[in-house]
Amino acid sequence: MLMKSDQKPYIDLSAELNDELDWKAGTLRAFEHHLDISAWAYEAVSGVIAIGTSYGIINLYGGPGVEHRVESSDRVAVRSLHFASSIFRLLCVDSKDRLNVWDLNTPGKPKMQSVINFNHPINYVVLSSSHSHAFIALANGEIQTYDLMCSRKSQFTMPNLWALYERRVLAGGMSSRAGSQSQLPIELVVHPRDLNLLFVAYGGGVVMSDLTQRNTVRAFEYIIPPGAPGGTGYHGHQDLLTHRRPDVTALAVHPCGHLFAVGYTDGSIAFWAVEDEDKPLMVLTLDGEHDINIADSCKFDEAMSKGRVKSSIREPIFKLAWSGFANSDDPRGGDTVLTVLGGLKEEDVPGVTALLLPAFNPPEPSSSTAPDSQTLHPEFRAAMRQSVTPKNLHTYSTVGTPQDFLLLPRESPHFAGTYDPYAILLLSDGEKEARAIETYQYPPPIFAIHEHTEPTPSVPRDEPEQLEDVLSDEIALTLESMQLNDEPKSLEAPPSFWSGPLGVISGDLISLERDAYEALVHEAAPEEEGLRLQGGSAWVDDIEGQMKLLRFQPHRMLATFHSDLTVRFRDLSAQLLQSSDTNPLRARYPNPLPSLTLDVLALLADPSVASQTSPKLVEEAHIVSLQLAPQSLECAVALKSGEVTIFRMAGVPAGEAAIPRTLDDTELISATHVCTGEHRRFQPHFLLSTRRGPVSAVALSDIGFLATAYEEGAIFIVDMRGPRILLRETSDRAGRRRSFLRSHADPVVSLVWTVAGTDGDIFPRVRLLATRESGTTAIYTLSRTPSGIWSVGADHATTEGISHAIPGASFVLDIKTGAARTADKIGLVSVMHADAGDAQKGTAIWVVAGAKSVKSVLDITGERLGRAEWPSKAGKVESVVVVRKNTASTLLVAYTDKREALVYSLPYLEHMHSLQIPQSSTEPLSVDGTGDYIEWKRHPCGLIYKERYGTLFNVRRSGPYEAPQVDFAARRKTVPPQPQPVSVGPTSFIGSWIGYITSATLTGDQIDTLLGGPDRPIPQPKPQRPKPSATGSGRSSGSGSRPDPQRANSVSEMANSASRGVNDLYSRLNNALAERGEMLGGLEESFQSLESGSKNMLAQAKSLAAKQSAKRWFDFS
Repeated sequence: MLMKSDQKPYIDLSAELNDELDWKAGTLRAFEHHLDISAWAYEAVSGVIAIGTSYGIINLYGGPGVEHRVESSDRVAVRSLHFASSIFRLLCVDSKDRLNVWDLNTPGKPKMQSVINFNHPINYVVLSSSHSHAFIALANGEIQTYDLMCSRKSQFTMPNLWALYERRVLAGGMSSRAGSQSQLPIELVVHPRDLNLLFVAYGGGVVMSDLTQRNTVRAFEYIIPPGAPGGTGYHGHQDLLTHRRPDVTALAVHPCGHLFAVGYTDGSIAFWAVEDEDKPLMVLTLDGEHDINIADSCKFDEAMSKGRVKSSIREPIFKLAWSGFANSDDPRGGDTVLTVLGGLKEEDVPGVTALLLPAFNPPEPSSSTAPDSQTLHPEFRAAMRQSVTPKNLHTYSTVGTPQDFLLLPRESPHFAGTYDPYAILLLSDGEKEARAIETYQYPPPIFAIHEHTEPTPSVPRDEPEQLEDVLSDEIALTLESMQLNDEPKSLEAPPSFWSGPLGVISGDLISLERDAYEALVHEAAPEEEGLRLQGGSAWVDDIEGQMKLLRFQPHRMLATFHSDLTVRFRDLSAQLLQSSDTNPLRARYPNPLPSLTLDVLALLADPSVASQTSPKLVEEAHIVSLQLAPQSLECAVALKSGEVTIFRMAGVPAGEAAIPRTLDDTELISATHVCTGEHRRFQPHFLLSTRRGPVSAVALSDIGFLATAYEEGAIFIVDMRGPRILLRETSDRAGRRRSFLRSHADPVVSLVWTVAGTDGDIFPRVRLLATRESGTTAIYTLSRTPSGIWSVGADHATTEGISHAIPGASFVLDIKTGAARTADKIGLVSVMHADAGDAQKGTAIWVVAGAKSVKSVLDITGERLGRAEWPSKAGKVESVVVVRKNTASTLLVAYTDKREALVYSLPYLEHMHSLQIPQSSTEPLSVDGTGDYIEWKRHPCGLIYKERYGTLFNVRRSGPYEAPQVDFAARRKTVPPQPQPVSVGPTSFIGSWIGYITSATLTGDQIDTLLGGPDRPIPQPKPQRPKPSATGSGRSSGSGSRPDPQRANSVSEMANSASRGVNDLYSRLNNALAERGEMLGGLEESFQSLESGSKNMLAQAKSLAAKQSAKRWFDFS
């Protein structure tokens, strides 16, 4: 029977939160990790990337806080994504062959501009960054155009050009492989330097079309002659002695515009000169075979003499991208890199291949005779052939079968978005329909694309000091080059991209005091190089005035455990959300902190460590828990196999860190010599490997002590100052629970370090409470000798807790304040200066919980203060935590598998409230000591694909966590000028010519006029939305990227000049459309005014309600 409140000798620590109005469970924000990517695209001018999923969702990512999602119509799978850089539109082709278009220029939610249906399935879409038309290749071979500025289908169409070519070939009496597969359009590429030319890849070959003349300039058909091996080799094709025509699968154009590469179904790549459609320059495969389109009788006879040999199947070429770089003064560019998806054999490591190709820089021909416009000079052809002969090769290996890659250019959107890329994103298949993203630097360092070697200055012989300095510099450079790693660096990617090796498997929510937070975040090292997603700006609207309350929130971090044996930290502090439309967000939320990453794999892979552990440790290792000491900033990472690694903040003297140490205890392995990263602030200290099986509990103190327990029942205590082992409790009796019929393991499920007295020993001492599953709790006491040596007492006391103890549900609290009595610096001072006169009873309580009940005990081993049984209808209790609110209230919260939070007072454990938490997963919650939690949603492959951040105190707090307002056009740069044509030969050569140009090149506006037709209705510029008087510079700078009225007027003038036959009816219709637009604009302004007024009324009503509520709260009349 409970005592009356006036009979309770100790104060109620939970009285401040008695009111049910203070409690409200709710979700604050959700964070995703994309495991279902089906398409992607990157816009280099703004620095925005779009990620499409198989569920019809498109996620847009830019600069700090710039995240937004749009949905395709009917939420069907996204097939492909494209950016129209000239007018900043996003295009999506869905699985129902519809073209969805969004306008990204307007602040706020991107506007759905149109959804277009076509009579035939869409095979491919291509856009140019210099005009506003999209070319759409349909399954019937027809190519249609869509005007993105006018939101309509243009009248300009192209018939099936390959079907026309085959008819012409058959009419000329030549054989042709006519068929539906050969006439199927595969890919479209706009000529990089002449907008008037369009490459169309069909199954049968490639056609280069002139848009102005509406004809085929050249047709390129690859025919393998009899006896030539082709991509399948001498033993891979049964019709080796016949003509063969492999189907086209991919196409890419050289940055100079005079060469292009074509991929085929047999895994071969053919390089063609635009000026020569008769035969390719070279045909090769990725394993080094060249000229496989040429019959060689010697090689043929040698292969046939070996008899039938089983040949490996080579996969087709799926995608090509040809990149140039800003590393040459020659207008045709320097070295180039061809990126290839496909073309590998079955036994090859899966990945994406990069080929380094020499610069196309032909010398002046020896002949003084200039060739005509239809002839390619032999010496030019030789130079082209040399420029497509690979100099080097690198394969970006992937975790699974690669499905796609995406190059991220530094600035220019031209050259099909592949010019001067700095990063490559790889998409590969994973387990159970999950997909993985990997990000690497590009091009590979081994290619040395961006290296500029300077000649060593000559030094006079009579200056030995300068000679010595030069030699020292040369030696230093040589040593530095020897240490360089030729493997591309993995680039830091946004958490939304964490999948595959970076996939999240679990994690923990950590609340930090201000000092610890600032030590971790504000003193962070320079961030590692990552993806340069800086487009747009974002801010949170503070409609209800909740932003000012964020500064009172505790600092929090989200630590996640990853498949690659790393622990990564993200700043989850609410203070990051403080922003406004004039002061946008400056960091992502949550904000990744790569400098705090704990790399366990680098530690285990070190030879000196690997030689002392199990050979299969790296393969079987799996992170199960993390302990962070908030004052000492040391971390303990426990692995499922039983090993525990200790990391501490960097700052150890270099001499100590470079020398491996041999420790006295065989279970301890020194790791101070292991460096896990140049900018990593946490570095390994030591590894505890007891070979006792899986870990059941770990406790890390702030004063240098570590305790670990194992499922078999053993307990180890380590003094990390040595490090050295203080206790090995490995006896069978300690870890066995005996019943009448049998004996079974009784592992320790909770370890707690504390500085407190007990009922039998009231002096504050450093103690470890080890609670076993049966409820039996051992109390180990540590003492320090005058010489400074710590030891564990030979005997330890025991007490009974709660049977079927819940892991981690053991707490020692101060009886007066409710604060945790941890083994920290303040506690250590009290131990070192303990006075017999100051020791007293009744200063601490021990709270321990089990599967059916919870109890609180005075002074750990004294009288019981309270006990409560869990209600059976609430479900199974999964975790228990002590929650402190504003340092004034302390309570106990139990979380059940039915997502119910049971709130109990302390110290008497009286039930106060029951809250229902929104549930979307069966995974146990990760909770902290402030009432916040993380709910994990796990994919069938085992990785986490969504994290829901919630709280038990969602009262006047959720507003700042709403999705931010986004302006993708803010800070957007202008589109660079269209690259101009370059000649084949050197500019000094009189006979040099631009072979692919048949007429004057056209500008983007002229192409729009050509494709849009004479009656193209140019939309009038929309009036700018009213903005606040104090507009941030970041937002105003983005206005130049929106549709330019001057550009629109110039296009309109060109269209009018081209439409001589426009009659008065068209003028009247145009005037009517303009009047209609003005009326709609007036209606829009009226609706905006009405919306603004309603928002003001709502804000006033909420303010009045808040004032009335405050009066009632403080009993004001």
